Amino acid sequence: MRIAHISDVHLGYRAYSRLTSRGINQREQDVLQAFRHALQLALEQQPDLILITGDLFHSVRPPNFSLVNAYRWLSKVQQERNGAPLIIIAGNHETPRSTESICILRLLGHIPGVQVADGGIESLRLDTLGVHALCIPARGLYTLPTTRIEPDPKAKVNLLLLHGILEGLTPYAVERPVSRQLILNDDWDYIALGDWHLYTQVAPNAIYAGATEFTSTNIWEEAGKPKGFVLYDTDTRQHQFLKVPTRAVYDLLPIDARELTAPEINEQIRARAESLDITNAVVRQRIYHLMPEQRSGLDGNLLRELRARALHYYLDLRMYREARTMPKQNALSDPNAGNPAGADEEGEPRLTLIEEWCEFARRYELPPDVERDELINLGVQYLSKIE
Repeated sequence: MRIAHISDVHLGYRAYSRLTSRGINQREQDVLQAFRHALQLALEQQPDLILITGDLFHSVRPPNFSLVNAYRWLSKVQQERNGAPLIIIAGNHETPRSTESICILRLLGHIPGVQVADGGIESLRLDTLGVHALCIPARGLYTLPTTRIEPDPKAKVNLLLLHGILEGLTPYAVERPVSRQLILNDDWDYIALGDWHLYTQVAPNAIYAGATEFTSTNIWEEAGKPKGFVLYDTDTRQHQFLKVPTRAVYDLLPIDARELTAPEINEQIRARAESLDITNAVVRQRIYHLMPEQRSGLDGNLLRELRARALHYYLDLRMYREARTMPKQNALSDPNAGNPAGADEEGEPRLTLIEEWCEFARRYELPPDVERDELINLGVQYLSKIE
């Protein structure tokens, strides 16, 4: 049996201020377009089953534009597939906090052939294919440790669908990682995983399809990594990763401002930007160890030119923290005596508390209803009062 496994589409994701000619946030349009490409490419493969393992939508209440298009495109896909099975499980982004609220995915369950699992752990039967699919949506993670996770010996094909981060994938998981021992089992014909945005095979029969666009909380970690979905054959246990075109994302080589003049920094900014075609791309340029006098010498015209050329050009300035002398102590009794405060063992300046907060807040996965920039600014305001 051939399975098209799509995950973490995040329809309704918005970022930056650029709008399309129709007044739609450009990144929201990009995410929609990537999903459309994925569906079209999946149709060409003529899979027996399509799986979407969570976070089809970026929020509990997605924008109407994305919601209407998702319904329209999935309806068209199912019409062309004559209502062949398609399973969607809910991810953390589209799952309401209150159990009394209805998940938006249930609307898609009215499309012929579409089945939705948005509550606790649930078994679905696809009699036409002889499939038993055990679905673990985001809300099902709470009962996972007390639930028996095992295939059905009577089923022809056993599938396990999970939206969650397995232990060992990342140190930045918001929730407690899912134990691999609970999930990874060779008796499953296929384990379709979601929530991790990078295509990753964790076992011969267990794969994260990754996201279809750059929508994570730290897209810079994913720069240069392909986006797409997985085509898996349960008979041969072989798979393909099919790439989907996306908006270009570039994390340019950082600039070390130590021993550089402001004109030299400007020249390096220009050179790095010209090393790639950043036209309509999402770009980050980091500058480390920047002094205030260097910052005031940055070329405003150059930066405006780069910001006009790119969809989004983010100049990430990391200011140099001037070292302060520690109180004199007995060097024989204190191994750190003489080291400047704010410097590590190699003499590198440590990040300030505010810088550490900003770095952490850029990586941390937030609830869908929390604006990242507002949270970072609020934290900076509070920390400024105590630092």
